[in-house]
Amino acid sequence: MMVAIPTSLCVALFAMWRLNLTLDTISLLAMTLVIGILVDDSTVVLENIGQHADQGEEPASAAVNGRSEIGTAAIVITLVDVVVFLPIAFMTGPIGQVLKEFGIVVTVSTLTSLFVSFTITPTLAGLWALESTWKPWRIIELFTRGFEWVRDRYARGVLPWSLKHPWLVVAVAVVLFLGSLMLVPSGLVGETYIPAGDQGEIFAQFTYPSGTPVLSVRKHIIAVERYVDKIPDIESETSEAGQFDAPFGGPVQESNVGQIHIFLKTGRQHSTQYWIDYLTRVTNRLTPNAGVIIKPASAQSGGPKQPIDELVSLRGGGDPTAYAQRVFTALKATPGATNVNDTASSPSPQVDVIFNRNMARALDVSVGNAATAIRAAFGGAIASQLENANGLIQIQVIYERSDRHDLGNVLAIPIRANNGSIVHVGDIAALSWSPAPQLITRTNAVDVVHVDANVPANAQLSNVTKAFEQRVSALHLPPGVVIKATPQGQQDQMKQTLQLLGASLVLSFLLVFLLMVALYNSYTTPLIIMFAIPLASIGALGALWLTSNTLNLYSLIGIIMLVGIVTKNGILLVDYANTLRRRGKDKLEAIQESGETRFRAILMTTAAMIFGMAPLALALEPGASQRSSLGIVVIGGLTSSLVLTLVIVPIMYQWIAPRELKEPRRIQEPTSAASQPQPTAG
Repeated sequence: MMVAIPTSLCVALFAMWRLNLTLDTISLLAMTLVIGILVDDSTVVLENIGQHADQGEEPASAAVNGRSEIGTAAIVITLVDVVVFLPIAFMTGPIGQVLKEFGIVVTVSTLTSLFVSFTITPTLAGLWALESTWKPWRIIELFTRGFEWVRDRYARGVLPWSLKHPWLVVAVAVVLFLGSLMLVPSGLVGETYIPAGDQGEIFAQFTYPSGTPVLSVRKHIIAVERYVDKIPDIESETSEAGQFDAPFGGPVQESNVGQIHIFLKTGRQHSTQYWIDYLTRVTNRLTPNAGVIIKPASAQSGGPKQPIDELVSLRGGGDPTAYAQRVFTALKATPGATNVNDTASSPSPQVDVIFNRNMARALDVSVGNAATAIRAAFGGAIASQLENANGLIQIQVIYERSDRHDLGNVLAIPIRANNGSIVHVGDIAALSWSPAPQLITRTNAVDVVHVDANVPANAQLSNVTKAFEQRVSALHLPPGVVIKATPQGQQDQMKQTLQLLGASLVLSFLLVFLLMVALYNSYTTPLIIMFAIPLASIGALGALWLTSNTLNLYSLIGIIMLVGIVTKNGILLVDYANTLRRRGKDKLEAIQESGETRFRAILMTTAAMIFGMAPLALALEPGASQRSSLGIVVIGGLTSSLVLTLVIVPIMYQWIAPRELKEPRRIQEPTSAASQPQPTAG
């Protein structure tokens, strides 16, 4: 059985090499997830071979007959996985680029596992496994007895009772299903794009009022560092004060910005988010005049500065600053929104040179020449070039740094008048001080103001966004004010992700149904089998709620996976029930015997998948919590589906299955040494 794992993964690696794909986080995640799927086919085949051996057949005959009897079901199980995961490889946009490797790895691996289960697995079973005289350990014997007791309770008690009280069982399942769906709109299960992982790094940025000296910024940074050094989980930290820019060719120092990069220990006592919340409280007290952004360091690369990033503009153009201030106030009052900032706050002091054109005309001075002289003095100008062995060197003329620090020197700049006389700027102009925005952003030729905020891990992005939208609606802004999420920001990406993966979920559901209609030559058989899919949402969404996780990129992938995984249980039940009916048994007797016979195969495949997902769900490594929701969704969905499928599918089979079965389309004509009819389904 375990031969399927290395064989399938090696073939997947070969396919990745041929398709020029890389071994990265997504492909490794796919390999981790597919391990539980790979053993399904071999488990089902081996379990059926074992049943034939228990009936007294020779090992070789049991291997052939067992594989042949389960052949149709095994093929359908694998093709269901293929039609679920293959469309993911062809998704478009940024999400499609991320998930392309995921879909290819899972598809190639599952197809290979089917080949292994039909060739290598029965061969090894006939040669070795069934001829083994190995005596099982005591603990295995106890486990086997316990399993047989559970199977007997199900076959003799739970299943017959459920078939006698179908409406009660179905009503309970419907209530649980509808209740699980309400977890999302009620806000108990939030929505986000990608959850923040615990990488053990914290990035803190402080923006002080424009013009704050760099030494003053450094003083405040040192005060924060004193508290940072008290953190017992800290490994190291680095800090900077001041940033430098060079617009228009002149050196301009931006002294009002500082930042601290904190690295936490691997074996830390508290999570990264715990220390982010601590530092937020500390910095709000120590730096009341600064705009503060504290977030996981992994969030600072790419994308918007903060999870909530809104653009405020006026339809038709104009200055949206006044309305942006009202939006800023609403966001600041929204529960769960922290580190609220906007690009219109803390304006920089601006010096305007106001020319007296009448005086300039009287002194025969060109205003254009005066503006050029001011720019050259404070911004620099290329006066000449010097040629040497290495090429041309530009010679720049500019005032001394000390002279540029005194803006009063603007009035002392000399200008040559048209008549040859020397006139100073102060003779024809005066200085005027006014506030000016630090940043002017334009989108689609319209001025916009960014209003952004951070959302801590314990406050879900979707819930905070909804609360913010309600507060904005209460402002009753004029119709011309436009407020929308930044394109490709976390809010926008969250909506796109939910739409794309939601469409993929519907497409997967439809493709699975059409596949089984084509293979079984029936509409009722696929319909009965697919009643297992909604049951998975009970455990999937319930597990997200119980573990305080969100509906995000990874959890949606897990839900799509469940479409293929949980369908297998229904296929095993219904396929064998149809086989028994062709042998002369009625519907009730056939589905009861199928439930008892296939109980072990269903339990083994489900347990294998759950154990395969456990390391991912437990997030044992630093940063693994970012993807843990995928494992949590799959484990929760498998658990609820296992419990409910074993009773709901038999009830639906009793209600919906036709009296006369149609012959299925043949997928493959298996060679069987047994004289009994081949397995069919309708």
